[in-house]
Amino acid sequence: MLRYLLAVLACLLLWLPLRAQQLAPLPASAPDSLVQVRAAPGPPRLWQRPVVRQLLPPVLLLTAGALTTHKVALLETDEETREEIREHVGRPLTQLDNQMRYLPGAVALGLGLAGVRGRHRPVDQLLLAALAFTLNDAATSNLKKLTQVQRPDGSDYHSFPSQHTSLAFASATLLHKEYGGRSAWYSVGGYSVAAATAGIRMAKDVHWLSDVLAGAGVGILSTEAAYWLYPRVTKPLRKVLGNRALVLPSYQQGAFGAMAVVRL
Repeated sequence: MLRYLLAVLACLLLWLPLRAQQLAPLPASAPDSLVQVRAAPGPPRLWQRPVVRQLLPPVLLLTAGALTTHKVALLETDEETREEIREHVGRPLTQLDNQMRYLPGAVALGLGLAGVRGRHRPVDQLLLAALAFTLNDAATSNLKKLTQVQRPDGSDYHSFPSQHTSLAFASATLLHKEYGGRSAWYSVGGYSVAAATAGIRMAKDVHWLSDVLAGAGVGILSTEAAYWLYPRVTKPLRKVLGNRALVLPSYQQGAFGAMAVVRL
């Protein structure tokens, strides 16, 4: 059962983000003497709506993590996965997971600075990343305090959800939303790095499977929330101040904040 569950989750991580990509419209062809009349398309079904496509993967991941954690244990996969990893993989000594969590976001910002056109300007990409990572840190930190799940190695009670995994998927979603429309390989690369980060965290025996599943869901939701909030925060300021204002989000000691920088 565990192998099937892991296979389904792997497909979910790689297939659903690509499913959200929309094909560019084909150029209009020259008028033809034969005109075909087509019926107007009906309203999209529930699972075909863009909002559902965006929210379904993280909600499923977060739900799977919550239902399999030690606090609920609806599916007892955490211990099984840990035993499989310890038997076949062992504990790696690498520290790559500390850098890999930032890699997809760094690639997105680097592409923008290099002149590769994304969904937003480089300055807006930087602010979106700051907002996404702020929301991610707030959500992950508070969930850790609330759930108090012990790590597999017994080092502390801040296991659920995985902050490395959460940040990695927030970073990958930033790359996906900025450049996934140019090529699906940006999305594949970003989410592959995020999934590898989650795998290393489990192999190092510092996180359960449920921790990384929930972390992936929180990470994706953080960036989706940032992309929803950003225009609603910046548009009122730009109406008044034009392009002279920047809004920088912050999160310190459990409190959200923002700092506006105005060029005089």
